[in-house]
Amino acid sequence: MILPRADAQQYFKLFHSLLAYVNSQKNILRNVRTPEDIGKLPGEKAVKVRNELYQDIGMIDSFVQKNPHKFSREELEILSSWKNYLQGDFYLLRHLKRYSIVMTTSSSVPIAYGVLSLKDDLKDLVPYVPIPVKGVLLPFKNQIVYDGHLAIYSISLGGGIRKILNDAYNEAKATYDIVTSLPFQSGEQKEIHIEEKLKFYLKNERNRQYYAEEIEKLISRSHDLATLYHQEMGKVYARSLGKRLRDMGFGNAWFGILQGMVVASGKSKENLESNIGAIVPKSMQDFVYKYQLKQTKK
Repeated sequence: MILPRADAQQYFKLFHSLLAYVNSQKNILRNVRTPEDIGKLPGEKAVKVRNELYQDIGMIDSFVQKNPHKFSREELEILSSWKNYLQGDFYLLRHLKRYSIVMTTSSSVPIAYGVLSLKDDLKDLVPYVPIPVKGVLLPFKNQIVYDGHLAIYSISLGGGIRKILNDAYNEAKATYDIVTSLPFQSGEQKEIHIEEKLKFYLKNERNRQYYAEEIEKLISRSHDLATLYHQEMGKVYARSLGKRLRDMGFGNAWFGILQGMVVASGKSKENLESNIGAIVPKSMQDFVYKYQLKQTKK
C-alpha cells in the first residue's frame, strides 16, 4: 500500500518545491524559502501553504513555466497533473493489500478510490476504519496518492452507518469498480461489465427493492440480461420452493422455476429439459432456472 521509496522521495521533492514556490509568491510564512524548509515545517504550518495552493491552482502552471529547479519533462508532467486534484470529505473505508479505499458519497453514485500511502502506511496511521477524513487526492504516475496531509474526524460510527457505507462501497464497485487514477469522469469512465451491476442489484431483497427501476431498465436491454435476471431470481426462489417441496415429501427430482413458480419437472435433468422444451414458450425457455432437489438424509 506504500509507494516505492524512490517514488515517495520524488513525490516529496516535487511537492515541497511547489509549496516553497507558492510561499514565495504569496508571502505566507516568513523565513521559509526552500523545499527543505517546507519539509521541516510542523504540519499545521505546512497546511497553510498547501491550502493556498488549492485556492489558486494556477500556481502550478506558473511554477511549471518558470521551472526554477530545472525539473525534467516527466517531473513537470507530474506537477501539471496535480491540477486534477480531488479535495473534500471522504470516508477512509478499509485497507486492502494493494491500497487503502477512500470513498466519497457526495455524488449520485458513490465512488471508491484506491489510494497509496506515501512514506507512512495509512494502515498504521489510521488503523481503525471506517472513519471520516478530509484531504486531497492527487494523481501520481498512473496511481492515486493523498498529498501527505489528512484531517481525521474522531467519530465512532455505529453499526447502521457501517452497513450503509458497506452497501455504498458495493454499489461503487458494481458501478465503476475501484478507481485507481485521476482525473475520473463518470460520464467517460467505462463501466464494468453490466452483468456484474445487475447481479449487485439482485444481491438481496433490499437491493432488489431499492434498484427496482434500474433492474427493469437493464433487463429490457437484451435477452441475455433478462436471462441473467431470471436465473439469479430462480436461485432466490429455489431456496423457499425447495423447502416446501421437501416438506411435501418430494426428493431426487429436477424442477424448472420461472417467476417464482414451478413450471416443469423431471426425474433427471434430461427429463426436465425435455419437458421445458415441450411446454414452455420458446422465447422463455432460457429463463427457466433448473433446480435439483436432493433427497434429505434421514
